[in-house]
Amino acid sequence: MNFEQARSNMVLNQLRANRIRDLDLIEKIEDFPRENLFPKDLKHLAYSDQIIELDEGRFILPPLTSSHLVQCLDLTKDDKVLEIGSGIGTITSIINQYTNSIDCIESSEVMIDIFKKSLSENLFQANLLKTTIESFFSNKNPNISKYNKIVINGSLDVEPSQIIKKASENATIVCVLDNPEIKHKIVKYVKVDNNCNRFVVEEAL
Repeated sequence: MNFEQARSNMVLNQLRANRIRDLDLIEKIEDFPRENLFPKDLKHLAYSDQIIELDEGRFILPPLTSSHLVQCLDLTKDDKVLEIGSGIGTITSIINQYTNSIDCIESSEVMIDIFKKSLSENLFQANLLKTTIESFFSNKNPNISKYNKIVINGSLDVEPSQIIKKASENATIVCVLDNPEIKHKIVKYVKVDNNCNRFVVEEAL
């Protein structure tokens, strides 16, 4: 399989055609060999526009959804990022091209093994925290004040109110919401003066 051609087609037909307007982000994605993050039996799906279903109810988001989440973060080199549900590192690898300060949370042992392999191969740099997604969300007082950008790599059926409440001033939180009010949309929250502004940004594929 010609992965360079697949990547170029993905950028043209998925990203540019669907409101990924950040040219710097597009360039970073176009230059990064996303297929190297995937285990051998899944490499051919690296640029698929479909959700990749895995065991334990986990999945890998398609490039377009991942790109919208990253675009919403408005990343800079000084950002301190928390990624919840880092999976195999498809979003981590792009965030790392902006900042080296990334803490990640993952539960799936299969995904963690793949993630650690990519770390060992220097595909990206990040710090994998010693906690699970479930433990993080059940914590009534998560210690997240050090982060100014938080991305939840997955779909929620309720708003992340506890994260919003405990987030630092001027923090940005990005996630996918899928509930009766907001059906499968990418949502961005910006905390200002202890209030939170909510922006429904984009349809999540």
